[in-house]
Amino acid sequence: MKIFITALILTLFSQTVFSQTPAMASGESIGSVSHIHSVRLLEDKILLGTHSGLYQYIDAKTVKRISPENFDVMGLSILGNNLYASGHPGPGSKLPEPVGLLLSTNLGKSWKKVSLQGKVDFHLLESTNQEIYGADSQSGNVLYSNDLGANWSSRGANSYSDLAISPSTKGRVLGLRDGKLYLSKNSLQTTKQIKTSEIFNSIEWNSQRLIASSGKKILISADEGKTWKALFTFSDSVGLITQSKKAIAAVIGSEIYLSRDAGKTFARV
Repeated sequence: MKIFITALILTLFSQTVFSQTPAMASGESIGSVSHIHSVRLLEDKILLGTHSGLYQYIDAKTVKRISPENFDVMGLSILGNNLYASGHPGPGSKLPEPVGLLLSTNLGKSWKKVSLQGKVDFHLLESTNQEIYGADSQSGNVLYSNDLGANWSSRGANSYSDLAISPSTKGRVLGLRDGKLYLSKNSLQTTKQIKTSEIFNSIEWNSQRLIASSGKKILISADEGKTWKALFTFSDSVGLITQSKKAIAAVIGSEIYLSRDAGKTFARV
């Protein structure tokens, strides 16, 4: 498997991940969380999926625990106001091992089991409309659902570091493999490389825009990845991007930058 995102985030936040004790208060030091696996945006709020649970990133020194459930949030995806997650139960949790696919409709206050409990540990989750893609660390395969996780089919061994699902066309998805971009029109049953000179690190697609990170740049495409233009250029390499309809976040080194004006300007959080 080539799931590089978790390793990337661990590197980016390596100075913050020494404690194994969950931060239970509303405003804890970021050093109290361990192993940051996922960075996601809910509107303009930055959420962290970590070894010790789900947190909101406030600033470089502060996080806020937003879910009382103690589980290792390996995979995290946001669809509207719904949160999908996967991983492993923590101490005292009654969740199965692994947890399969979980859903929260109240911003992490509670979770319900959707499917694959005791079978699947998704380390990468992407969702839009009725579709969910997940990279399962147990089997090494990419799994696909077209009914929000009720039923699944395998797409074979995973070779993608990131996936981005079309917000408008069912079955259309972009994948990154070794920095190169691939397009599938049939939910990863077959793919075709999109020829471009860019080497990509991360890709995100929603109804507002298709963006990607490449070196120090955040790029934007209006033609499903065939051509790209620079949206914003930083002074250092962009490791990871994530977006919502309200904001774009970029992880650079050990810092997070946020844009609330569609990428025209970014400010360090």
